[in-house]
Amino acid sequence: NRGYCRSAAALNLILNIADLATARIERTSWYGDEEYILPRDVTEIAWALGVMQCDNYKISDSLESFVSAVKHNLIDDSLDRPLEHWKSADCVQMAIALGHGTLDHNQLLQHIYGEALMSMKVNLAKGKQIAQSNTNENAKLFQDFELVVLLWVQARMYLTAESGQVFDDFVELIPQALLYRMHMANDASSKTLEEIQLSLKRIHLGPQEQANLVWSMTVLEKYKSDEAIDLLRNIFTVCSASCKEGNPIRLEHAHQLWQSIFILEEECPKAVQTVDAETCQFLKNNWEKEKTRQKSSSARHCALSETLNFMGVKHYNEHDEDIDLALVIKTDSKWTKNAENTDSSEYKQRVAVEFDGPTHFTKLLQSVRGQKPDPPRALGHTVLKYKTLKKQGWTIVRIPFYEFDKIPFWASMERQRYLQRKLKTHANLRFSVVDVSEYKAPVPKDSRFD
Repeated sequence: NRGYCRSAAALNLILNIADLATARIERTSWYGDEEYILPRDVTEIAWALGVMQCDNYKISDSLESFVSAVKHNLIDDSLDRPLEHWKSADCVQMAIALGHGTLDHNQLLQHIYGEALMSMKVNLAKGKQIAQSNTNENAKLFQDFELVVLLWVQARMYLTAESGQVFDDFVELIPQALLYRMHMANDASSKTLEEIQLSLKRIHLGPQEQANLVWSMTVLEKYKSDEAIDLLRNIFTVCSASCKEGNPIRLEHAHQLWQSIFILEEECPKAVQTVDAETCQFLKNNWEKEKTRQKSSSARHCALSETLNFMGVKHYNEHDEDIDLALVIKTDSKWTKNAENTDSSEYKQRVAVEFDGPTHFTKLLQSVRGQKPDPPRALGHTVLKYKTLKKQGWTIVRIPFYEFDKIPFWASMERQRYLQRKLKTHANLRFSVVDVSEYKAPVPKDSRFD
């Protein structure tokens, strides 16, 4: 369980169990005895490792090795439905493990979401009494909360149509499926508060599931269909009523709801029209209180700040808006070297320099021999943060760790050249009489350190 894997003895036990399970899976596949390994056992181990590595990073490598062993030895990607014999709980637990570990095993994820998508299609087809040839009667039934969990994993991993069409189809269909199960498929907009609360209770969507659902649809930008608007409006109706009654709300849920409202009030006003001003202010106050917490800068962040100081670029560290480095420059200024630490109305251009460490991306997986691995994909919470900052008028400059870390710590001039191109600091950087770095717009190519 979470919080019980920090002692040396517990960690040693967990790592040994993970290594033993990985070895057994690999050995079983050598002898062709895969059918003796139960999917339930495999997914429970993966789920446990995925949850525990959130509290102890030393478990993350064991999780990656275990999931890779499962994928390569127990799952036949050549089959149409390699997870047909898995139960819905097995699929969800494996998805949670991948989500917590940010492991981008795309094929495995596509198989999981393919099973969930088929389940929703069959459920809707039966409800409408339509005999559709593209549905499978052997599809497993996913519970409502399981669908919401899968949606959260998809948003956390930021799995869009670029990662596979099945992900786009899944998030498009889930509002319709949930409304159908809530018995609100036809007249959701005309339901009373009591009817909405009863419908959410019927399908066991509590405050956590509701917050996750709203946040996930906002991250994935799937909130403009009629079904999505109806579903979001109903959840916000219940949220507003709960706030008015003075019911306690977890900070995590309040932050998710406020982020969603902040984006939707401009991009999809119909979805948040049931949110009253009092609820908005309550959620906003909680969000602003969170941003005033004490922050500590990472070593990479400090290195960026020191380099900018050495270049003579004034900036703010740990800005109030949860920005690593903030630059304020004049509206007509072409170079960020002219930034000042001032509140003057002349300085209206705001640049947010964000260092994106490994926790902002999917985990780099081992590449095929001889091929360069694809760069990791930004996670959903990072994508939503930058979208929020842009709406507030900030220009975002991202410094990903997989670029910055290639520059040796002792190569100070290379760091300056890198930031000169990223931030457009100076037209020329003069290191000596003969060594002058001219500004060139960054282009996606390998550096000398690749």
